[in-house]
Amino acid sequence: MRRVYVRETSGRHTRRRHCWGWFSQVLFFLLPWLNWDGRQMLLYDVAAVRVALPGVVLGPQQLAWLLLPLLGLVLLLMAASAWQGRLFCGYLCAHTVYADLLLCLERRIEGSRSARMQLDQAPLALRRWRKKFLKHGAWTLLALGCGFGMTAWFTPARALPVQLLHGAPGPWMAVLAYSVFFYVNGMLLRHRVCRWFCPFGPLLGALAGPRTRAVRYHAQRGEPRGLRNAKRDRAVLAAQGDCLDCTLCIQVCPSGSDIRQGERHDCIACGACIDACDQVMRQRGLALGLIAYRKEICSKDGKI
Repeated sequence: MRRVYVRETSGRHTRRRHCWGWFSQVLFFLLPWLNWDGRQMLLYDVAAVRVALPGVVLGPQQLAWLLLPLLGLVLLLMAASAWQGRLFCGYLCAHTVYADLLLCLERRIEGSRSARMQLDQAPLALRRWRKKFLKHGAWTLLALGCGFGMTAWFTPARALPVQLLHGAPGPWMAVLAYSVFFYVNGMLLRHRVCRWFCPFGPLLGALAGPRTRAVRYHAQRGEPRGLRNAKRDRAVLAAQGDCLDCTLCIQVCPSGSDIRQGERHDCIACGACIDACDQVMRQRGLALGLIAYRKEICSKDGKI
């Protein structure tokens, strides 16, 4: 399987994605510890087969009432996706948030994209083993923390540390199962989850229309692509588009896709390619928006 080395980028969409990611993780880890009327505010107690919500506790006979709000959330997500595209996938999906966290740890330990590629191509040596050990150790600690946080939604959170210290098999199995899932997801699968396993990609692609907001490349303005420098013939430069063919949009994409080839089902609309392209356009003194969120499809011949 081809490994995708994701280049680090910065920009308004990247900052927005990180803010939403931190916000979702704060809620994920904090909400199970909040109490309401002397009990855990949000809890799906697997052992007692009951769901605790603010102001109400639903037993086995009342669980069917949860289908209505869940169905409403699904319909709301589908309607929002048909209007605004896959912004949920790019900004709030747990897989996207965790992939960003794992990549952040990987960059801090192994270095930039080129450094990681050189490290994987280098012969086996102490330096390579040390970095790999540190990276996988950090990933393991993060996976265990996320496994603990997930288990707190299904086991009383305030009693969970005591149960783990006493070696209770149920909580330990839950923590380890989710930790292994998180670790394998980040180490082996990553972008392949969106490409092969996630059902939202084909579903949201079926809901999308020509007026759906999505990340799109302005082919009319960008083509024909190529480097712009003084050594090239003026006639060639005059006929050339704004795309410099620097491939930064591919290098920063979590799935390694080329947005210039058209919309892809594994594009999660994270906006990383927009930030990378805008940075190049800004350095060259060209107009921004060669790659942008658009509701129109801009083709090479100018048709919309």
